Amino acid sequence: MDDQTAATYARLAESIVSLKMLPRTGWLQRGIPAAESVAEHSFGIAALALVFTAADSSFDREQLLAMAIVHDLAEALLGDLPLSARRLIGESVKHDAERRAMAELCVALPGGDYLIRLWEEYAAGTTREARFVKALDRVETLVQALAYERAGNRSLDEFWTGATEGLTEFPHLAMFVTWLAAQRPV
Repeated sequence: MDDQTAATYARLAESIVSLKMLPRTGWLQRGIPAAESVAEHSFGIAALALVFTAADSSFDREQLLAMAIVHDLAEALLGDLPLSARRLIGESVKHDAERRAMAELCVALPGGDYLIRLWEEYAAGTTREARFVKALDRVETLVQALAYERAGNRSLDEFWTGATEGLTEFPHLAMFVTWLAAQRPV
């Protein structure tokens, strides 16, 4: 490996490290002081992808896990844009900025086009695996919301509103979300 390639890998590695230190903004906005990081969230999605497909060989698990890991990689450059910001700037602006960030992070890497394609597939939801990871993005957020509520945090009702909407393709996830909602502290 030459110095230029090593430096390219090092820049991406530094971006990945930054995701371990980047708290998820939505939790901070709701007064959660030790909010999970973007990297912790991505790990949670990857772990849930593995668990929920362990008995279902119809999924491409390698694709699921890779997509779960890269789905928020662009946030290393953009930061974690909460729903309030996305509502104001629009999904197309957010998507375009994320696409440019993924290109900046990955285009110079050997195999970087693979990472960009994975992210594009996730963002577009063009495959069952991409839609499953998108569904798990919501599910993992609800698992985290329940943990924060159990720790005494309140004002998280908005995360639960319509929690099973868009999960019809994956009824076992919808049932799990319904079960999670029933576990919420009163």
